[in-house]
Amino acid sequence: MLNKIGALSACGLLAVVLAAGRADAAVVIYSGYDATATNNATKPNSDAAHAAFLAAIAGLQDTFTQTFEGGPTGQLASYDLGGGATMTSSDLSNKPQVIRTAIQCQYALCGGNTTAGGKTYLSINGGTVTFTFADPIQAFGAYFTGPQLPGLKLTFNDGSSQVVDVPGLFGADFVGFTDFGKSISQVTFDGTRDQMAMDDITFSLASVSGVPEPAAWATMIAGFGLVGATLRGRRRGQFAA
Repeated sequence: MLNKIGALSACGLLAVVLAAGRADAAVVIYSGYDATATNNATKPNSDAAHAAFLAAIAGLQDTFTQTFEGGPTGQLASYDLGGGATMTSSDLSNKPQVIRTAIQCQYALCGGNTTAGGKTYLSINGGTVTFTFADPIQAFGAYFTGPQLPGLKLTFNDGSSQVVDVPGLFGADFVGFTDFGKSISQVTFDGTRDQMAMDDITFSLASVSGVPEPAAWATMIAGFGLVGATLRGRRRGQFAA
């Protein structure tokens, strides 16, 4: 009977500790822009933002990256991103966006592949791209190349409406965000009237199998110490009786 009560107490404290660690969670944006970037070797700011984003989610399980390499190409009504995620889209002609293996025009103008050693990317002709997650996420990021116009943005809802800007005016940009402790079921990119590209889409599920955020560790350790002390006290009381 003691072991069962002790286990229940530990579970209860763990839930409280995790909630406390996530209470101050907020959207953190990782963005780097390289003006007039023309190929994969000339986007150091974007790559630095990408590296910082990956470092922020390094402790999480269930992280997926879609490079579009080796998958279907052409104008697709729906694309399976893996991890229970689906991509749908609508361009300026109300047709699906196109997954291409060749650059349409100058990279800085229309964008292209950003995967090292790859060639495939999502070509966007204005309109929108929507990412829907069967299992909610808590982090999302991607490379955007060739944007020309201001007003590009990612939108999602984590309990309230959120907007993340994507810089324009030619070149390359990586934009990512983390929203630890939240569950996001859909992210939409609004490409307005711009012709550009998107590649290397990364997201992390908001599953309980993920490693807790770094901010929660200290509180968790203290909580586990309290659980241990409680169990030891109960054992001493039982033995004395």
